[in-house]
Amino acid sequence: MADKYTPKDIYKLFEEKGRYYKIPKGQIFQSTDTRNVINLIKSGYVKRYLISNDGSISVQGIWGSGDIFPLTIAYKIIYGRNIYEGPEVYHYQSMTDMELFVVDPDVLAGSLSEGHMIVKDLLFEAGKRIGSNIQRLENIGLKSSYNRVAHQLLYFAQEFGSKKIKGVSINIPLTHQDLADNLSITRETVTNAMKTLRQKGIIKPTRHILVLDMDKLEEEAYG
Repeated sequence: MADKYTPKDIYKLFEEKGRYYKIPKGQIFQSTDTRNVINLIKSGYVKRYLISNDGSISVQGIWGSGDIFPLTIAYKIIYGRNIYEGPEVYHYQSMTDMELFVVDPDVLAGSLSEGHMIVKDLLFEAGKRIGSNIQRLENIGLKSSYNRVAHQLLYFAQEFGSKKIKGVSINIPLTHQDLADNLSITRETVTNAMKTLRQKGIIKPTRHILVLDMDKLEEEAYG
């Protein structure tokens, strides 16, 4: 079995040629129509979302330590094409205090011309993003909101969880509203689903959501 791949070259680029920032919790620090830079998260969590015409929020992704965003800028640098050309503006907001390394597009372009293994690293990051999008598509196809909440918690536990004595702690500071915005359902629906999962002994509300039984959570997600 191959060792887990680590994108070392692009991390080195950010650390050596990037600018370092500390971002406080709750700050909107970038939008797709303003700050044209690429970020590497050193620590903390960020969510990407859009605000619909009716004022509702739709969370499109959550990323943590080691993740790079937005990849759309890197794609344009490499291939000269835009992935998205629609009118929507996406915002990036810190969910916790964050540390970021930031590089400008011309810095990344210069490294590509020097023949570094940056493209392989970016492909690795793109694969992670594809996996996240596949998860979102699968979630939409589940038969009930309850299944969808369980499915989303399972993904967060697998992606951002840490093992504890009694289970897996989801390290993102998730509120019921965050889950609702992520799944495009009401907060009340999320609250009811979380209550059922607690009653079944599958999760436990602590400072972070604690998944007591990953296998049972998976059964509830796909049940």
